[in-house]
Amino acid sequence: MKQLLRFMGSAVTVVMLSLSIMPLARAHQPGAHVHGLATLEVVIDGAAVQINLDSPLDNLLGFERAPRNEKERQAVRAMALKLHQAATLFVFTPAAQCRLESAELESAVLASGLLAPAADSGKGSDTAKADASDAHAELAATWHFQCVMPQALQGIEVRLFQQFSGLKRIDAAVVGPKGQSSAKLSPKSTRLKW
Repeated sequence: MKQLLRFMGSAVTVVMLSLSIMPLARAHQPGAHVHGLATLEVVIDGAAVQINLDSPLDNLLGFERAPRNEKERQAVRAMALKLHQAATLFVFTPAAQCRLESAELESAVLASGLLAPAADSGKGSDTAKADASDAHAELAATWHFQCVMPQALQGIEVRLFQQFSGLKRIDAAVVGPKGQSSAKLSPKSTRLKW
């Protein structure tokens, strides 16, 4: 019975997230690709917190295509390193004691070897994906966190702007035990509260 209730709670969370982020997903359909703008989705389900970022590569790299030389490959590796260091990007309410479980980065034009954590950089290919289009490429990042005291979680300080100067605005959506909310984050307004 507990497993069924847990599954039903997870299903409700997924439905709530889907409904809350539909307008955000439309913002990244072809033709709506906006430099400087990214979307951030936060789902809180018990002790688990998942954060999803969707951004044009230009916001994070200064270009949005496969790297053409070693300098550009180094820029991709540096971006990936920053994105894998989630503690510098997202600062949770300290009392909640949230820790990163995993981080995943994906882009249609960037090779998985370039996006791997520094310790895994020798794995996978560093070469561009052969079938990737060079026009208006994006990056999707997903971070999974576990919190020791989830009831103490009251917000997240989003520090993506300090790491990526190409970001000008982040449209954020939060789904959690207190319901749904949204916010527009900027370099001067970086706190998500609930």
